[in-house]
Amino acid sequence: MFRESIVARDLAEPLASFDDTTELDTLREFMLDRPLSVLGIRHKGVVAGLLHQDQIDDRPISEQMLPLAEVAVVETTTPVQQVVGLLDEASFVLVSTLGQPVGVIMRGDLEKPPMRMWLFGTITLFEMSITRVLQQAFPSDAWRELLSPTRIEKAEQLRAERVRRNQQVQLVDCLQLSDKGQLFAKSDKLRELFWNRSRNEIRRIVKELESLRNNLAHSQPYTQENWNAILRLAGSLDGFLSNQTEYVATDSLQPYERDDI
Repeated sequence: MFRESIVARDLAEPLASFDDTTELDTLREFMLDRPLSVLGIRHKGVVAGLLHQDQIDDRPISEQMLPLAEVAVVETTTPVQQVVGLLDEASFVLVSTLGQPVGVIMRGDLEKPPMRMWLFGTITLFEMSITRVLQQAFPSDAWRELLSPTRIEKAEQLRAERVRRNQQVQLVDCLQLSDKGQLFAKSDKLRELFWNRSRNEIRRIVKELESLRNNLAHSQPYTQENWNAILRLAGSLDGFLSNQTEYVATDSLQPYERDDI
């Protein structure tokens, strides 16, 4: 599935490493020139620990290196969702193959093209899921009474343009993501069945997702500004990303055994 298509090796940078007998000044100079935040330290040819640029002091390398046992390590095939969760707790994650660290992922690596595509696609899956719910919850566009005339007019204009281009779409498909979030926020029934959060929480979550999508669409940095949204997308986003293929029962508003929502 799409959400498992991006893994740790797609984001990792090679982990540079030096023997534990190397002079500290050599390591400092190397890390500053590259620049690198993390460096592997080898003992008898095997990476046994790490040095972090911000924590280097004048002690012998063997005394100040961080043991691998104290570092988050994942396999090259670990899904990106797990990597994001680890980066919420640590500044970097090591990537290993055959039991040896070979790469490192920092938060900044989440700005790479594979991650940008994954985030944009995951937001699209989320919007498709809530659109499907709205289509069944509000037959014949009954949701109109919950939105302002201005928002409805904008949706109608977009639908007219898409019809002009021979695209067959429903009016609900032409609502902005924020409009769809408003419909959920204003419907007690939908919140009870599908999104057990307060109105303000739903509005805030959707606003965060829209901000992230805007930054992605305009090739802007996002890991710092939109970290909460990234964490939500790495999770199931309150269950909406757990089963995109057949999320809503065809004959009712009852979700398919979604007790965790």
